Amino acid sequence: MGNARQALDLLRVGAELAEQNGEIPMTDTHIETARERVQRGRVTNKIRDQTEHAQYTLEAIANLQTSGEVPARSKEIQQTYEQVADSHAASPLSTLKHIQDHLSDLHVRGFLRRHEQNKGLSGGQHDEYKLDLDPAIVLETRTEIAEHTQ
Repeated sequence: MGNARQALDLLRVGAELAEQNGEIPMTDTHIETARERVQRGRVTNKIRDQTEHAQYTLEAIANLQTSGEVPARSKEIQQTYEQVADSHAASPLSTLKHIQDHLSDLHVRGFLRRHEQNKGLSGGQHDEYKLDLDPAIVLETRTEIAEHTQ
């Protein structure tokens, strides 16, 4: 799947893995491990390309997901986001609308899944969000970013 450059990346990383482990010739297992590493690297780069507050939003949702608190509504995400921003000594965005804008943008970019909920007259209509990727990748990437900015 993909283009020639992606195939070459997989072969290169697969060959490096095989060589590191003293397992020549390279096998399908090396290629599968390489695919996971390459995909993880791409996701990590996509996270790094986001704005600071978008990254805080992702970190907040990753924390919620790790705690089993997803899918979560915007208000719940905002509370955790504010804690994340504070932990990085940053001023959090001031309104729920700003958080909702980030959530919508992150959904469009493929980071989040959005579930529309309609609870009728008693609960109204709202969206709930969860990550569409492994929360560990988000948390590891955010840790690396925080360590490099100190």
